Amino acid sequence: MSKLLALKARTKLGDVADLLGFKPSYLAYVLYKLPDAAKYKKFTIPKKAGGEREISSPVGPLKDAQRALSDLLNECRDEIQEATPRKPLSHGFRKKLSIVSNARNHTNRRYILNVDLADFFPTFNFGRVRGFFLKDKDFELDEKIATLLAKIACFENGLPQGSPCSPVIADMIAHLLDVRLVQLAKKHHVTYSRYADDLSFSTNQKEFPAELALLAEAEDGSWIAGDALVKVIEKSGFLLNPTKTRMQIKGSRQLVTGLTVNAKANVTRTYWRSLRSMCRSMYETGSYQLPTLKAGVPEGAAPENITSLAPLAGMMSHVRNVKLKSERLPNDAKPDVVYGHADHVRFWFYKTFVALERPLIVCEGPTDSIYLRNAIAHLPAFQPTLGEKTPEGFSYAMTFFNYTNEVHRILGLTGGASLLVSLMHSYAKRMRVYKHKPLLFPVIILLDNDTVLSPKVAKPLNSHFGTSISNASTDPFFYLTENLYLVKTPHVAGAPMSEIEDLFDAATKTIPVEGKLFHAEGEGFDKAIHISKAPFAHRVVRPHAKAINWDGFTPLLERLVAVLADHAAKVGAP
Repeated sequence: MSKLLALKARTKLGDVADLLGFKPSYLAYVLYKLPDAAKYKKFTIPKKAGGEREISSPVGPLKDAQRALSDLLNECRDEIQEATPRKPLSHGFRKKLSIVSNARNHTNRRYILNVDLADFFPTFNFGRVRGFFLKDKDFELDEKIATLLAKIACFENGLPQGSPCSPVIADMIAHLLDVRLVQLAKKHHVTYSRYADDLSFSTNQKEFPAELALLAEAEDGSWIAGDALVKVIEKSGFLLNPTKTRMQIKGSRQLVTGLTVNAKANVTRTYWRSLRSMCRSMYETGSYQLPTLKAGVPEGAAPENITSLAPLAGMMSHVRNVKLKSERLPNDAKPDVVYGHADHVRFWFYKTFVALERPLIVCEGPTDSIYLRNAIAHLPAFQPTLGEKTPEGFSYAMTFFNYTNEVHRILGLTGGASLLVSLMHSYAKRMRVYKHKPLLFPVIILLDNDTVLSPKVAKPLNSHFGTSISNASTDPFFYLTENLYLVKTPHVAGAPMSEIEDLFDAATKTIPVEGKLFHAEGEGFDKAIHISKAPFAHRVVRPHAKAINWDGFTPLLERLVAVLADHAAKVGAP
């Protein structure tokens, strides 16, 4: 059913509570009983241009209500977009749109004008939010419902920065501004787009239209917004921030929403050089300093030495995301198309294997991790060494290599034993580029003890590491190098080889899925009567985890515990 039509039909609090997925009494308590002090947490963050921005972040049940309202309004907006398909003018806070899609509108132009709206979120007071839901032709909600939505969204008579629903509401209200500005832009043969409070206009005309912007009388080459542009913005209920008006002419560096657009949308060279420098500092010393403006450091104060990899990870992801989107590459594009690919590999190798915050288990594929996670959670003998129950759920004492995110593609570890064997051979060599190597926790590669460890594979490993790996070996683990260990699946019932699925009892492997039973792919596998590892993991193991007998995994978990103890002794952990 249409969420927009459902919202338009609502007339009382209980109706809205139902749409948001709450009980009426719960929503009423959040809005009318819960004290303001329990609804928001206030703090400030530094602005790039100086000063501070106050953030009012909702907490507890109000945050849940605002997140649900955000989801509902985004679905309504998607329905409106589908009903009247048109090229988006606003690129902020929307699915599949970003600073990259916004910047791409203005590549390779003679003139680019950027102007900013002043105090964007505070502009939307309670009355304006309520009035929008009452009068906008796409909504036209019942008066009580419009008031209720404004009550959920607003704080201290405005849309708070930090609220999950502020962006979508602000963006919908600002659509009227977009419509008027695109009309003005078309009249003067100019391209227009908006990202939140950042407005951009571009053209290849010989002269930029004076109605939109013109040179100031000052001799510093600055520009001011034209009368027609100011009039439209103020008529739409906004004000310009005159200090942020910027004209960029071809031949100079042109920026839109922080990205260069001279030839194509891309991060600036300064940003990339700074990021590489911070990474080098991290690899050499274990810390780095953020650029002064980004860190919000007061003038004259020494920037902080940072040891967390999270800011660098965010910046690395940003660079990759911009590159992939600006090139319009398909989802399966090779990762080496990304600018500075070697630097991306070096960083994610460091974060994944060198500066671990917990032990890491690298399985042959994602299904093995499903088995291990459930075995640990359902075998109390290994708790809390490998994990423990908490009020929030089960907390694992280690991480499992993620085969579903972008990092596994960047590192070239896309699944399969052969790639893990290559990782083992190259591990020590790849470690040499890092001077600062905490190596506080082990990396455990888990392989099936089958043909993967045939003499053809095991012999080079043994020669390289001085080990005695073979299908017949019974060692609980093999220490290879640095913080790297190899663990094989244990033998089962005297068989010369084993796979991790052999650790399940017969009853589990005979649970049917649509009349089909599990069988390892390869010899004897018939898709007409068998299911492979992935459906077995997702459709048998996960839904039946509580009823499965996990005792067969005990020998394997004992091997993991042995690795943890060995590595702790090597690094001198208490």
